[in-house]
Amino acid sequence: MTSGDDPDAGEDVTDSSRQPPAAASRAAVENALARLRDRFGAFPVAVDTVENDPDYFASGLARVRDGFLGDAGAWVEDDDGRVLLIRHADASDRWGTPGGGHEPGETLAETARREVREETGLACSLVDVAFARRKRVVDRTDPERRYSLLTVSFVGAYDGVGPSVDAATTDDEEIVAVRWAESLPDATVPFVRDRVAPRVRWS
Repeated sequence: MTSGDDPDAGEDVTDSSRQPPAAASRAAVENALARLRDRFGAFPVAVDTVENDPDYFASGLARVRDGFLGDAGAWVEDDDGRVLLIRHADASDRWGTPGGGHEPGETLAETARREVREETGLACSLVDVAFARRKRVVDRTDPERRYSLLTVSFVGAYDGVGPSVDAATTDDEEIVAVRWAESLPDATVPFVRDRVAPRVRWS
């Protein structure tokens, strides 16, 4: 696969205009997972249910109706085997990998590459899927109201595009630090440490 290949191209093409949100979002997630497996083979998928208060549920539902699919990020390594880590302003004491919310009209692979670029200034190619989480979001006051979202953690390779590997920087005000690491710091977010790292043989 070349760096220009999009591993989940077309994943969000499900026509949801005639389906209720629960069915439409579930179909979009299933479609995305199927296309990712076609490109990358098998990968672990966790299934979680999250209850939201009505107002928060309604805001998420509005985004889903506009085409929101979930979020994506990437575990990116350079030629020396170091991993690219960031610290967010809202969790400045912990290190994680670049990633963020899907924007309607883009694929989850495009989401991951965009987030890496925006949060670190670096470009990467996606070569695998480390982990995915399928989330069922339920209205706490009415469990029959629900929709589905998908989180995907890709494995990426640094393209050599952007600042030098020892001077990764970002203009993103939400990011307070960017670094290359030879091993995971003790203060690494649990999702990366427990679910992503073992898939790329890091711990």
